[in-house]
Amino acid sequence: MLPEEKARIKIDKQLTDAGWDIVARDEYIPFNASAVKEALMQGNKESDYLLFVDDKAIAVVEAKAEDNSLGDIVAQQAEWYSKNPQGWVGLWFPNQIPFVYLANGNKIYFKNMLESDSEYVELSEMHSPKKMLQMLGEKSEYGALPRIEKKGLRDCQYDAEVKLEASLKAGRKKALAILATGSGKTYLACLASYRLLNYTPTKRVLFLVDRNNLARQTETEFSLFYRTEKQKPMNELYQINRLTKPENIQGDIIISTIQKLFAVLMGQNITEDDEDKEDEKLGLKDVIKNEPDIVLGEDLKLPPDYFQFIIVDECHRSIYGKWKAVLDYFKDAKVLGLTATPTSEAYAYFNKNIVEEYTYEDSVVDGVNVPARVYRIITDATVHGGTINQGETVTDINRSGETVDEYKAQQRIDYAPNQLDRSVINPNQIEAVLKSYMESIYTDLYPEREENWNYIPKTLIFAKDDNHATKIVEIAKKVFAEKFPSGKVPDNFVQKITYSAGDSNALIRELRTEKDFRIAVTVTLVATGTDVKPLEVVLFMNDVKSDVLYTQMKGRGCRTINEDKLREVTPNADNKNCFYIVDAVGVTESDKHIPQPGKGGGPRPKVLRLDQLLERLSHGEVSDENLALLRDYCATIQKRYEDNPLFERHLNMFISDYGFSPRRLANNINQSLSQNLLPPYENISDENFARKNLIFCLMSNLSARKKLLEMLRGYYAVTPEKKDEVIYKGFSKETAKSFIVNFEQYLNDNEDKIEALRIIYNSEDTVITYSMLTELQDKLIAENGQFTPYYIWKNYKILDNDGNVEELDTKQNIKALTHLIQLVRYAYKKSNKLVSLIKGYSQRFNLYCGQVQRELTDDQKEIMKQIADYIIEEGAISIKELNAFDTDLWRKGIKNFGAPVLSEEIITLAKFILKAA
Repeated sequence: MLPEEKARIKIDKQLTDAGWDIVARDEYIPFNASAVKEALMQGNKESDYLLFVDDKAIAVVEAKAEDNSLGDIVAQQAEWYSKNPQGWVGLWFPNQIPFVYLANGNKIYFKNMLESDSEYVELSEMHSPKKMLQMLGEKSEYGALPRIEKKGLRDCQYDAEVKLEASLKAGRKKALAILATGSGKTYLACLASYRLLNYTPTKRVLFLVDRNNLARQTETEFSLFYRTEKQKPMNELYQINRLTKPENIQGDIIISTIQKLFAVLMGQNITEDDEDKEDEKLGLKDVIKNEPDIVLGEDLKLPPDYFQFIIVDECHRSIYGKWKAVLDYFKDAKVLGLTATPTSEAYAYFNKNIVEEYTYEDSVVDGVNVPARVYRIITDATVHGGTINQGETVTDINRSGETVDEYKAQQRIDYAPNQLDRSVINPNQIEAVLKSYMESIYTDLYPEREENWNYIPKTLIFAKDDNHATKIVEIAKKVFAEKFPSGKVPDNFVQKITYSAGDSNALIRELRTEKDFRIAVTVTLVATGTDVKPLEVVLFMNDVKSDVLYTQMKGRGCRTINEDKLREVTPNADNKNCFYIVDAVGVTESDKHIPQPGKGGGPRPKVLRLDQLLERLSHGEVSDENLALLRDYCATIQKRYEDNPLFERHLNMFISDYGFSPRRLANNINQSLSQNLLPPYENISDENFARKNLIFCLMSNLSARKKLLEMLRGYYAVTPEKKDEVIYKGFSKETAKSFIVNFEQYLNDNEDKIEALRIIYNSEDTVITYSMLTELQDKLIAENGQFTPYYIWKNYKILDNDGNVEELDTKQNIKALTHLIQLVRYAYKKSNKLVSLIKGYSQRFNLYCGQVQRELTDDQKEIMKQIADYIIEEGAISIKELNAFDTDLWRKGIKNFGAPVLSEEIITLAKFILKAA
């Protein structure tokens, strides 16, 4: 390499470190901060580097060898270039490139050609595009953006940022990045926000989160982000505020839900109270169709240019229907949408300008996420529903979990599977599922782990609602108690994470880090965006119908974690090479819908809740609108309870106790309004006797009002004690089929490339050695972390309908490498049955001992028996490998046989032991 070429390597690094994208002359791309090599100047001469910002030449760099002193001759050459650019090159000043740099890899000299008396000054580093623009006193929308250093970024993050900036430079205001769960969406948002704040005229960034608990998590990530010019954390450079009160809107980076932003925009008060409850409700209302659109008032508290860049996290949710006016108000802001699960609505909102599409499958291949395996549990009640027989005792509880009545059924009542845990609670069904899951943990799911019930895999259970979650926690404590000597589970073993359980942020943090917290039960608070890397099992006890929500929910388990970090919270774990979806309700089999935007239809008046309505009516606000709303509530409640075999008795009790039915009150109101029988309502302070008398039967009876509210919220019927049977549990056949197809495809693709595969495929009379099996195992796991002997065998067993695959003993020899020999033979159709070599190997050892060519002493037989124990698990071994496995056994073997004979005996023994069964 010539001295000048060596210097160029260093100069290239100095330029790239300063943010310049070094390109060849024919690779120049508009709008990038580029350093063009061997750029053509007038007279067909070439400048070593010509630097461009906003497609205008801003600097010349003259490069020399390291031993060049960069004297006057070099300076004259560079300055000539600065005054003689090609006529077709854009310039900041007529016939003049403003800056000149001389460089030899060790030194950099700089001169400003716009100052007539300027001298060369030595620099410690090359100027960045941003610095050059500052020295010129010029501004550029995107010209100061330096090249993005790929190091430290995933490919999907790097590609998304590069394409986002290209999209912005092309004048496109909206962009959509589709990134799989766990692939670093928030880190990308931090990177994009920092680059726009630091290098462009962007003054303020808004990050819209889907949930309040995610706002807290996002605030932390933004604050600690340190991929900055001087590696300072972002919160030292910019004011980062989570919007919890109106004054928080003053900052550089604002993190908020769209609901809180709307409140501030409208001048309404906001608090942190009941954020978890708000989040839970948002989760349950995954899609609300035909909701009235948000209407912005006249006196808005923020100008429309307040934010220049808006990032919408989890943008698949339908905020662009009801809440679209809020985003549209900030009309000039650039908008980046982030999601793992795009909807047609999201595609439309972002004009299908997709800057990156990185799927879950891509993330698994890249090792960003781990694959899922489905384990199905089916009970009789979940398939067929159930029956409450005449005379059996039923307990009714309200939605707050309080017992309101206990009675004996007057007739047989049948309930359908879809009523389970929504209107009927069958504790035995919950118990059957949890007991089945418990029994599968160390048999089917993690048979290789030490059975330690203090450290079962961290499990997240999705319940149907808060009351269902409470029941699951209660029954889980009962089911798992039998595994502990004290007869009860440790205090924090199973906990609820819902709006009623306290600080959800603290609970999620504990689930992530604490050893004693093993099972979390939630509804939707942990459904989206929450990062719990040690989570290994997601158990569905709610049949989610939304494809988007289901994808988000199961994505909670897919995060990767290194072995040491996993063992910090699950000490008996080896690794996390997959996660399990335990499906107790058919969620993996049921049809899913893609959320569609509501029809909108313009603004509509806000509908009061019944409790709000009753409060207003009690104070005399008896307007036509309020009376009509009470009519509708009463009619709906009556309809809901009529002919309802489970809960009609509550309607009958209401009529009996209070002397009127909700429908009668509804009819009276309807008749008065439709026939104009009431005096007009003008003022709440008027007497309004006729109107008040119309509803006096309800408003004067506080107990009736409370009962009406209770009936609106609904009840659960807790069934009598009846055992629910598990009728199936096991892995999904579809998942197993896909797994085996991929495994056999890998074997076929590598039959001539991996020694053990070649020997088996060609039926060669050669023993398979320990080193061969180790190579095969390493390459299988490199291809797919689940390609271990146990998992491959287990999937073949799931697909076996003819009894050709024996059950693998999970209590011993589960990790034997020699299982790979039999698996490959079976996959290549060299064997009709898949049977462990370990089974019956004592008989093959006796055949070895009984050879007529020679006799073995008792000591020699014992030595070879111990060597056989190694071979049957690890494959044929050499004397050197025997020494590594068991030095004492090696010494005995050498003493009793001598090295040459021992070597021959091991080969002969291996042929007997590893013979196909």
